[in-house]
Amino acid sequence: MEQMEASDKLEQLLELIGRLSTPGFFITAEVSGEGNQMPQKIVDFVDEKMALIHAGSQVRKFVFREEGWRIVCTFFPTDQVVDERYALKNKVFREERCK
Repeated sequence: MEQMEASDKLEQLLELIGRLSTPGFFITAEVSGEGNQMPQKIVDFVDEKMALIHAGSQVRKFVFREEGWRIVCTFFPTDQVVDERYALKNKVFREERCK
């Protein structure tokens, strides 16, 4: 039952991130640490990073941390080809074993 709750929480978080208004960008979210409660400041975090990008920042990968959560958010522009350094062909996914 606890695993189902964690899964539901993660799904809700990803849905929330997917519904955020990020004109000209889509966001990928890699969750590498989960907290016990839904993060309260993720919307503000995304808004702040969008403001930085619109102000000219070339950085597109940001790490959100809050009470056990660690979420790597990558902002991809929707009007251009994905930069080679962010292409999924360069990613290696690992599954950690349950301890």
